[in-house]
Amino acid sequence: MKNRIGISLAYVVTGILTALIPTVIFPVCDSSEKKMACFYTGQAEIGLGIVIAILGLITVAIKAEDIRIGISISQIANALLVILFPIKLTGLCGMDMMPCRMGTEPALIVAAIILIVISAINILYLNGKDK
Repeated sequence: MKNRIGISLAYVVTGILTALIPTVIFPVCDSSEKKMACFYTGQAEIGLGIVIAILGLITVAIKAEDIRIGISISQIANALLVILFPIKLTGLCGMDMMPCRMGTEPALIVAAIILIVISAINILYLNGKDK
């Protein structure tokens, strides 16, 4: 039970953090006049953050360890998407000195790495628990 609550809380916090990074913490460039690539990356990251948080809420309700392992694997896939959106998929502004490059991108990468580490630890814990 402690594992479920702890992992669930970690997923929810990481999901909320992922959604807040491009909007509040390190906002992407202002897009009031023209929508740039960083705007669309920010929108995708908000969606991914919501999915990560929802999976975290689902984790607390699931007792089956196999399903929780599957959720952790899907969280790793979500974390990889968090990294890929600003780097390859939608991209960010071309100039290195723009706020989205200097703040948003590194913060999203750190949040994704934290999510990967949490998920990997949970997978190892749940696999080792059977033995």
